[in-house]
Amino acid sequence: MRCNYCEWRCKMPASVCHMYEERDGTITEIYPNQWTTYYLTHAEGIPLFHGWPNHQFLQIGAFNCNASCAYCINSRVAIEPGRKTFCFQLEPDRVVKIAQKANCMGIHFSVNEVTVNLPSALAVAREAKRKGLVVGCSSNGYFTQEAADMMLEYFDFFNISLKSLSDDYYREHVGLKSVTPVMRNIEYLASRTHLEVTTTVVQTVNDHEITAIAEYLAGIDPQMPWHIFRLLPEYKMKDRIPPDIKEISDKVKVCRKILPNTYFSNYIGTHLINTLCPSCGQVLIERICAQSCGAFLSAYNMKDNLCPNCGTEVKMTGSFCDPSLTDGREGKVC
Repeated sequence: MRCNYCEWRCKMPASVCHMYEERDGTITEIYPNQWTTYYLTHAEGIPLFHGWPNHQFLQIGAFNCNASCAYCINSRVAIEPGRKTFCFQLEPDRVVKIAQKANCMGIHFSVNEVTVNLPSALAVAREAKRKGLVVGCSSNGYFTQEAADMMLEYFDFFNISLKSLSDDYYREHVGLKSVTPVMRNIEYLASRTHLEVTTTVVQTVNDHEITAIAEYLAGIDPQMPWHIFRLLPEYKMKDRIPPDIKEISDKVKVCRKILPNTYFSNYIGTHLINTLCPSCGQVLIERICAQSCGAFLSAYNMKDNLCPNCGTEVKMTGSFCDPSLTDGREGKVC
């Protein structure tokens, strides 16, 4: 019997992620409802730069992965946890209650690849949707069409990691057979849900692809939000020198002419995380980088998703959470 959650389509009992088994003729989770971490973040920290601005989310993750990225910053949890990883046993209703108690807009699955514990994630998502929460995930995108449809039933957003356009890169540095399923899923999701894309730049390895990736994404959606991160040397690449900030910044400025919502995060002082009007260049959303992933929102200068200077509409899902206002939830925190 084969597992149909990701594109490995493992034949049981062998399993790349070590998270599923065949039991009574069905593919079953070995560690249901076990999570390694949960904490609060804002949409910008996910990162979502064009969805639910300034709203708070409960971020939750489990362990193991179906990939083995050479530079994984969560390798101790996602790739090599063994059974030493401390886990919380949290049933779906408990996860949702935690999110509600913290006045969160929604729940975000992160830290590890969501498809390796998809039944548990979907159970949380079903309960969250029943309670009116927004749900989404960050993923490497190496999941099947069947899994995509399962998630689309309950997930409101995705941040997909497009690491390269090259199969060779995926085989050598990501531990996956091909980028083709990832590209297929980006194209499939783009017209069906809120989608943002993330790429980590490894200098001399995939930095020559930056413009090509911008052109590819612009062909799918000219307003696609694309997050570029520079390599933070970790795991098997911990001895590498981080990519040159100026070189990447120069390429990002070129990409913004192709794909306006291109962002370069994860270094203090970057201005390339602000959203500009694609027509007149007005600064519409200002953000501050204060962490290795994502940012904090510091100013929101739009109304009804329109540029106040020229009236150009900018694609945005969900309303801006103004901390000076309330939507009726006591103690609301943005």
